[in-house]
Amino acid sequence: MRKASALAFLFLSLLITANGQAPADFTGHWSRQRDSGTQRHLEIEQNGRSLRVKTQETNPEGTRHIEVTYEIGGPATTYTGLDGDEFHSSVHWDGKSLVFEILEHENGSQIPQKVVWTLSEDSSTLRADRSLTKTGQTKHSLTEYVREH
Repeated sequence: MRKASALAFLFLSLLITANGQAPADFTGHWSRQRDSGTQRHLEIEQNGRSLRVKTQETNPEGTRHIEVTYEIGGPATTYTGLDGDEFHSSVHWDGKSLVFEILEHENGSQIPQKVVWTLSEDSSTLRADRSLTKTGQTKHSLTEYVREH
């Protein structure tokens, strides 16, 4: 009986410790690593439940900017994306990952998306794992950003 109680206490302690870990800190300047004509830079400021993301995208047609502030665990944020579509995005933690639940309004259609941000072990790479469902098909993509120093 004593051994079972000790094991239960140990398991509960580990569970509390794992759940009590500090969330990842995505604050910083990030550049997308991709061989294409489009460059993308993120400037992220994370402060408690506030998350501000400035995006700059440059391609042969020019440079576009957007800045969105989210409340982590709060209500959805509505904004106009770089492509002119309306987005409704809510953000929450899943362990050390930041999860964006997005509904894009495009030409009368609603396109559900999910983006999961994770950091590499050394915090030098931000991985944005995206899935979206459009015309009945789910598409998946992974974009990596490297921290600028």
